[in-house]
Amino acid sequence: MGFVTLRVLHGADRGKIFDRLSTPVTIGREEGNSIQLNDERISRYHLKLQEDNNKIVLTDLESTNGTKVNGEDIQVRIVRYGDMIGVGRSLLLVGSRSDIDQRIAEIAARLPQENDSHRQKIVDKLDKIDGNDSDVVEDLQHVRSPLLPAEPPPLPSRMSPSQAAEFSELLDYIQAVLREATESVVMRPGGEEVGLDFAQWQTVLDLQSRIASLLRQVGNPSES
Repeated sequence: MGFVTLRVLHGADRGKIFDRLSTPVTIGREEGNSIQLNDERISRYHLKLQEDNNKIVLTDLESTNGTKVNGEDIQVRIVRYGDMIGVGRSLLLVGSRSDIDQRIAEIAARLPQENDSHRQKIVDKLDKIDGNDSDVVEDLQHVRSPLLPAEPPPLPSRMSPSQAAEFSELLDYIQAVLREATESVVMRPGGEEVGLDFAQWQTVLDLQSRIASLLRQVGNPSES
């Protein structure tokens, strides 16, 4: 059984701490949720957090106004210490201070020549977010965790051979579209800007739309 700690940074319930709740955890406006928030923009049953393969997975429960993690709209997402969950007008921080300190140390350890300065920079950003005087964040699109990884997330584990093949096929398709687009790039005079053929630009936009659709299908398999 996994445990998760959440602290409400902004919103009507600002200051509340939900410490080491046993998963699964549901968040919503109705009684019966593990966490009931006083926010009219939150759905009755808005999202669920559950443990799988030693990770905490957040799933949006087809809420009306959606869920954001670090400012991005999501359907399903692995959340880590220091991540920011935006629901309605409320903002929640994942992890206790010690949990976040542990992740900061792990990130800093990967930068041996910048440990002290990098760690302090992250701590300062968290303190600034935590010390914001506003009870409401009007635009959660601009709220991002200072602990965002600087590298791609790891590949999914425990995939069957067919799942691994399908995942590879998907990545191959994305790589092929981006490769074709970048091959048509033309360097502008001065070397500070590049130009992309309009047809290729449309192809990139179409790829973005397809990825968004795939992400939604992953979060809501019934729609596929």
